[in-house]
Amino acid sequence: MSASKSDIVDRVSEETGVSKAVASNIITKAFDQVASALASDGEVKIHGFGNFVVKATKERQARNPATGVTITVPAGRKVSFKPSSDLKKAI
Repeated sequence: MSASKSDIVDRVSEETGVSKAVASNIITKAFDQVASALASDGEVKIHGFGNFVVKATKERQARNPATGVTITVPAGRKVSFKPSSDLKKAI
C-alpha cells in the first residue's frame, strides 16, 4: 500500500478531529521545514522515525541506452534516509 499526501491528510484529519484544510496546512508546513533543514544543515533527525541526510554525489560518466552516446552526469546532492530501530520493528 502506498500513501499519498492526500491520504496522510485524510488520516490526520480523521484521527485528530481537525478539518482537512488545517491538517493539510500542518503537513505542508512540516514537509517544508524538513526540506528547509535539509537544504541548510543537510540533516534531519526525527526520533522514533529516522534520519534524513544530504549526501554529495560525484560527477560520473553514463551512457544513453537508446543511442549509446556517453554523457557526463554532473556532481549533485541526494537525500538519504536511514530508518530508526523503532520504525524497523514496526515494519
